[in-house]
Amino acid sequence: MEGAFEMEPFYLTEKAAVRNVPSFNREADKFVITSGKLTINIAKEPFRIEIKNENKVIFSTSIKKISRQYVTPGLGHRIDANGYREAFLSWDVANDEKFYGLGEKFSSVEKSATRSTSYAMDACATNTTDLAYKAHPILLSTNGYGLLLTTAKRTHWDIGDFCFVSGTVLVEGPVLRGHIFVGDTLKDLIAEETEMQGHSEMIEPWTLGVWYSRCAYMNKEELYGVKDKLRELELPFDVLNIDVHWGKNYWYEKFWVDCCDFEWGEDKFPEPTKMFAEMMEQNVACSLWMNPYLPPGTAVYEEAVEKGYLVKTTEGGLAHIKRRQVSEIGIPDLTNPEAYNWWKEKVKDLLRLGIRVLKPDYTDRIPEDALFFNGYTGKDMHNAYIYLYIKACYDATQEIHGTSLVWKRPGFLGTGKFAGTWSGDVESSFEGLKYTIRGGLSVGFTGEGYWSSDIAGFKGEKPSPELYIRWSQVGMLCSLARYHGTTEREPWFYGEQAVNIVRDYSELRYSLVPYMLEMATEAEDRGLPMMRHLALEFQNDAFVHAIDDEFLLGEDILVAPILEAGATKRDIYLPAGAWYDRKTGERYPGRSTITVDVTLEDIPIFIREGAVIPQFKRKLQHLKDFETEAVEICVYGKAKKMQGTLVSENRVRYAYTILADDSISTDYPGEVTLRQMYEA
Repeated sequence: MEGAFEMEPFYLTEKAAVRNVPSFNREADKFVITSGKLTINIAKEPFRIEIKNENKVIFSTSIKKISRQYVTPGLGHRIDANGYREAFLSWDVANDEKFYGLGEKFSSVEKSATRSTSYAMDACATNTTDLAYKAHPILLSTNGYGLLLTTAKRTHWDIGDFCFVSGTVLVEGPVLRGHIFVGDTLKDLIAEETEMQGHSEMIEPWTLGVWYSRCAYMNKEELYGVKDKLRELELPFDVLNIDVHWGKNYWYEKFWVDCCDFEWGEDKFPEPTKMFAEMMEQNVACSLWMNPYLPPGTAVYEEAVEKGYLVKTTEGGLAHIKRRQVSEIGIPDLTNPEAYNWWKEKVKDLLRLGIRVLKPDYTDRIPEDALFFNGYTGKDMHNAYIYLYIKACYDATQEIHGTSLVWKRPGFLGTGKFAGTWSGDVESSFEGLKYTIRGGLSVGFTGEGYWSSDIAGFKGEKPSPELYIRWSQVGMLCSLARYHGTTEREPWFYGEQAVNIVRDYSELRYSLVPYMLEMATEAEDRGLPMMRHLALEFQNDAFVHAIDDEFLLGEDILVAPILEAGATKRDIYLPAGAWYDRKTGERYPGRSTITVDVTLEDIPIFIREGAVIPQFKRKLQHLKDFETEAVEICVYGKAKKMQGTLVSENRVRYAYTILADDSISTDYPGEVTLRQMYEA
């Protein structure tokens, strides 16, 4: 039977927690399962699953009828046009219920009345469709439950679109398997699903610095020229990325898809070991673009063929990546443990040159007729292959440098524990900026705690100075910050004003690194994203759910991007509490919409009253050797907490306490003082 055996979810951890030992009771018309505050009723006729939390129904499979016909049957199969069975689940949707998740979708962040497909695809420089690089079949509800499907097959979601009072998910296969989990808040639900997926480790502090990249730096002279000019202009940065042209060959011109043959381009970047050592001596780490596809006619391809390490087809030949023309691009079969280790060793050889972090791209073209070593087809493995690819890059980096971040484009269940992702090839326009922010907020609900976009966008005409500046201001306040695109992305190509503004916002970002590291502990402990939709902190505020043009950096910093060319004013909704304008210090009441004047030099940023925000006192040019840097604990109004966490350069946590005399008690190695920003 086609697809009768669902692949085991190797991409998840084994930590799906059981909080209380359940009890089972059989009654005349139903089974009753109780566990702590939860009661699960499984009715026999009609079949129905109902979950109660303290006697409130939070989830129920649908049995709604019109004229004695089911509108959306609760659980079952349908037969598709090819005669294959497909499993589905439908459930009731409450009037005031809101939904989040489904990966990095560039549509509205709140998912009510939408249809979507979870299937990783190359979005090809558009972020205005349902296409997405990250396919997370996870949905969270404000009603207190979440769905996580343990399938790598394509899934289709209708969340109150066809039928306004029910949601449906359909799997392109006969088995629907997954978890229904519960939590009182969206934060609790994220903690539950990331317990299953795995939490990311604390990232290295230098990865929070500014990254510069282009598609691409063509040679060593160009790379060094950028490095030297950034330092000359006192533009803080920590990482330079070498993109696709690091290799000896450029395969895109031949195949219309990038490949990697692991042959270093000595003619472009000679003596790489010496080059990377020099970079590190000057406090610059280097990142390297990576791709899993193997080009035919190369040594690495022939070795893979000889050893049987390439993915095959169901007909017995080799599976190939195809783009615009038939090609013979090979795919390493990472389900084969020997092939996995072989490919990982190739990656480690690159890291041994002195590269500190990888940028894994692609893996969204696995053909459905492929047959893998583990016995499953491309239809089963298309999404799951992403996990193995990212894990191999992560494992290689860990084994050589201990670095816990990979700058990945694709994503699936479990990839969030390998910290770091970016939004892919987004459009370089104000519309692209708007929808890119949506993607970052959306993916934060599904386990990806560290996110960035290509600042100024990837594809399109060279951005205007205004767009470059506006995207820079937003990018510096995301969890990760990297410039990248098909044209120059360094500030001096956009005028002196751009240089000055980028410097100001880079310095702001670097000053906030102690605060960001404290938020990073929440990513490590509970899976919470650093860049947050307002609903994560203000779930009970009905107004915030429709807002996707503002966001929070951590708990307490509200960012209102400027998303229109020529804007001179900005309407901003401020949630509950009170808020201080970062620039003017003016205090605004919460639960209100305000209109503020804006100039090109700044975007509106507000600090929540009561916030306790640790910051570096001194302006930094990089994040190497900050172990003894002085830190100020900045308090905005009356402090809402008296304890917090500081994280050192080597990722050690130090608790601090604000004492009654406004001194700070801590073992942190640098000087720590308190600064009262406004009257308590």
